[in-house]
Amino acid sequence: MRSTTFLTVGLCVLTACASAPKIDYYTLGMEPSGRTDTSVNISVERLRTTEALGRGQIMVLASPTRVDYYATSRWAGSLGELVQRKLAAEFGPPVDGRKALIVSGKVLACEQVDRPGGVEARVKLEIVVRDAEVPRYQKPVLEKSYSSSRSVAGSSPGSVVEELSRCVEEIAAEIAADVSTL
Repeated sequence: MRSTTFLTVGLCVLTACASAPKIDYYTLGMEPSGRTDTSVNISVERLRTTEALGRGQIMVLASPTRVDYYATSRWAGSLGELVQRKLAAEFGPPVDGRKALIVSGKVLACEQVDRPGGVEARVKLEIVVRDAEVPRYQKPVLEKSYSSSRSVAGSSPGSVVEELSRCVEEIAAEIAADVSTL
């Protein structure tokens, strides 16, 4: 009797494992776009995220008042870290002799937005820029929100993530243009 119970439980566990859905992991494209040009060195600290974006799943704003998540599509790491790495790739390595600035902030949106006319990718960042040689408690040289949205051809998670990467590239170019005038 006991061996029959163990056999039944073992078969149930194996069956449950065999029917588990395949999870797909995504990351932002980390190759630099070449669109960012700056006359200063910009290093990026890890960005915080909102609680809704911290789940690890790719978020879908299904309506102005409803949030969904892809069931089997997840970020390959923390979203704040992925956006930080993408911005750092866009800004490139430091160049000797240039002024050094530090970017920090928060990811407010990095999501798919379902619209009546189709799917859109949207990124919104709240950015703080500090002079690297000035103590952290002093006033930053720039505080600004940046946003970018792009239409998505199709509605697959992969297509959405590709456009989210392009949104971050656009924001990086805007940040670079803003800090170059400081």
